[in-house]
Amino acid sequence: MSQIVLLAGLCKQVPAFELPLIGIDRGAVTAMRLGCELLAAIGDFDSISDDELLELKAYTKVIQLNTHKNETDSEAAINYARSLGYDEIILYGGLGGRIDHELINLSLLVNQSNITLMNERNRIRLIDPGTYHQQRDYHYLSFMPLEECVITLKGVAYPLDHCIVHPWDTFTTSNEIIDEAEIIVHQGRLLMIECDD
Repeated sequence: MSQIVLLAGLCKQVPAFELPLIGIDRGAVTAMRLGCELLAAIGDFDSISDDELLELKAYTKVIQLNTHKNETDSEAAINYARSLGYDEIILYGGLGGRIDHELINLSLLVNQSNITLMNERNRIRLIDPGTYHQQRDYHYLSFMPLEECVITLKGVAYPLDHCIVHPWDTFTTSNEIIDEAEIIVHQGRLLMIECDD
């Protein structure tokens, strides 16, 4: 799989990803200010000034979208990245701002394959039936089922064995990985959420 990072408007810093980068709207300006090399900048750029847009155009390829469109800037960036052949996408900086944008970004995660949402303190991924081994990269590990799921959790503070979990159940929140977790999804799809305080 080929990976790419899309930098959304809420990123204030850019971790040392050793992957290609595309900036989304204000996220492109942040990346430019930090000296990050961008494959492109995409968005309607309604959150930046005309001077910043001119500066961005001198810095990298700019794909300027109409402000009246039927997709978000993030969705357009995902589609653009896929058109370039990238099939595993990290959307960095798309959490923690306007709740409508955050929920839409979560829906992109659910409705498209191989997307990870991240910010400075969180990583969210959709996991399907299968076995996953997870290092302790974050303090907390939570799960949000999208449908009835059957899961087994090993190597965590609160293990489960073939446990049935329903949407809106809350008992799979704030678990902790002891060393390396083994997560087995026997049935269903769920969001795996890793968090730090």
